[in-house]
Amino acid sequence: MMKKTLRIAAVVLKTILGLLMGLLLIYNVYMLTARYAFGNSMPTIFGFGGAIVASGSMEPTLEINDFIVTKTQEEYEIGDIITFYDKTRGEYVTHRVILVSGEMYATKGDNNNIPDDYSVPKSAVVGKVVSIWSGFGGLIRFLQSPAGFFTIVGGGLIIWIATDLLGGRKGKEKNEREREKN
Repeated sequence: MMKKTLRIAAVVLKTILGLLMGLLLIYNVYMLTARYAFGNSMPTIFGFGGAIVASGSMEPTLEINDFIVTKTQEEYEIGDIITFYDKTRGEYVTHRVILVSGEMYATKGDNNNIPDDYSVPKSAVVGKVVSIWSGFGGLIRFLQSPAGFFTIVGGGLIIWIATDLLGGRKGKEKNEREREKN
């Protein structure tokens, strides 16, 4: 009974690992294609995007190395924290909306003394911050690196092989016992 449970657990573990590795591969291919083939440096999936906070302009709400999840919205309101592309700096910025004027937004970092000196058009907004994962930025940065990717894939393969070896040894022991009975 115990051996059957272990065999079922190994199959379930392999299935989960296979799905996770497949999803990771699909995600990475999508992100690389969106970034390099289509020039979208902050791609979204079903309206959701993610970024790692790189500056202290939004402290204490957002700290450096926090991971934020954004969601595309139809409209943004005063008080929303939005991520947008700043053409003047050539980078993405995450600040709070302090004024809405039609399709334009005035923004300010919570830790900044003055508002940003430009208006943000709605077309430049990636989305509203809907989730903050404090301190997860370093881990996400590692997982997005080639070393992190190969660590995940390598770890999955090691677990896969280990369950195969354990399952093979158990099967071999079972076959030997059956031969001894005959």
